[in-house]
Amino acid sequence: MKRFWRDMGVLAALALVSAPVMGHEPHISVAGASAGETEGTASQSSSTITIQTFQFKPAKLEVKAGTQVTWINQDDIRHTVTSGALEKKDGRFDAPLVGKGKSFSFTFSQPGTYSYFCERHEHMRGEIQVR
Repeated sequence: MKRFWRDMGVLAALALVSAPVMGHEPHISVAGASAGETEGTASQSSSTITIQTFQFKPAKLEVKAGTQVTWINQDDIRHTVTSGALEKKDGRFDAPLVGKGKSFSFTFSQPGTYSYFCERHEHMRGEIQVR
């Protein structure tokens, strides 16, 4: 918990002194699963999850098989998008998003429930349900 508050303090300090970072790094695409939006949105061939203030938004997403999901880091701090559970990674993907504007994409091709988390901030967890 101390680490969380320390990171929040660093994030707040950076927000006060940092200029916006423009542009995005090219997406890294990995074949393997499929996604569709859950939080009240219709399924489509691509969906976006934003990482902002130490949260995945939305934290739960429902998508159709074959959907590409892209995570975009909107925090000034490094996060990861790591598949599986904090206690046990499943090896599907593990992408470092080093700072603001960095992104990672993964195509969910098989139905199922896919959990993921940030390896640096154990309270950050999410789930993709693929139909």
